[in-house]
Amino acid sequence: MKFENIIYPGFNKTFKELGCFNLNKNNELEVFDYFNIDWVQSAITEMIKELDSSVSLKFIEPTTDDMASASKLVNADLSIEDVKKNFNVGKRIIGISSGKGGVGKSTISSLIGMGFAKQGKKVGILDADIWGYSIPKMLGAKFPPIPFNNRIFPSKINGLNVISMEYFVKQDEAVIWRGPMLHKAIEQFLYEVLWQDIDILLIDMPPGTGDVSISLSQFLNFYETIIVTTPQSNATAVAERAGIMSQKVNSSIIGVVENMSYLENGKEKLFPFGQGGGEELSKRLNVDFIGSLPLYKNVSEYSESGNLAEFASDENFSVIDNMVNTINKIAPKKKPINLKIN
Repeated sequence: MKFENIIYPGFNKTFKELGCFNLNKNNELEVFDYFNIDWVQSAITEMIKELDSSVSLKFIEPTTDDMASASKLVNADLSIEDVKKNFNVGKRIIGISSGKGGVGKSTISSLIGMGFAKQGKKVGILDADIWGYSIPKMLGAKFPPIPFNNRIFPSKINGLNVISMEYFVKQDEAVIWRGPMLHKAIEQFLYEVLWQDIDILLIDMPPGTGDVSISLSQFLNFYETIIVTTPQSNATAVAERAGIMSQKVNSSIIGVVENMSYLENGKEKLFPFGQGGGEELSKRLNVDFIGSLPLYKNVSEYSESGNLAEFASDENFSVIDNMVNTINKIAPKKKPINLKIN
């Protein structure tokens, strides 16, 4: 049947996989309404009408058995404890960290996620910058996460699975949380979100070496870290401390990314923030230098307008492709240094 390959929003499963549709004797297409959310119904209606504008569509309530079957298909039936036990299995978890704000860490997180997705990987982005969340807006999120069976499906943005505090607070509302509440939020974002079969989970960390970094080291058996800096010596000095923090917990540093490296002025390169700071930092931390991102005007414009995904088709995206290829070549080094944090 022509409708069986439609992807059900949230689940990221086909109608056929879910077994959620039926053509009844009145020639009506009945589709299970798992969420009772208007925009989901509208999205499904639009997809069906594109295939057959003449079809009559009817949303029906799934039975308890239907809901149980769907829950099992996406592992929403697992206990949180079972999710925790197997969270590291089958996926690469990479924290994107910086010593200070304003170095473009969230931009780099988004671009690297886009780079992995371009290679066919299933990518999740956890925006753990609880106070300075920005990724959904940057990527142009149209729809929020979807609650399901006491769990939540992440928002799907241009092929990326995204969860962020931005979805749970009013616009311009400040998040005034201390350690325990931050700890709980990170725990929920990790274990109560239905990440499903992702290959890569990128965690956009808040700048610095605070509570969130410590919480992650407690929740995860192991994760990797990428340090983002700009070329200035002040930025690299603070970024080095973030790197040292990573080496003291259950993390291994993949390497360093330098952002805002230079500005192209015709055939000339201008270095408004200095030169070579990222490479020098990678040497001090004894890790790889992943690459540098110049000051591209369109990256800023795309981010501000919520169209950062458009940069994936830009000729300059080859810079990100090269970074992702470098990350792929660096095998995870699971050798956390068990030092106490003073």
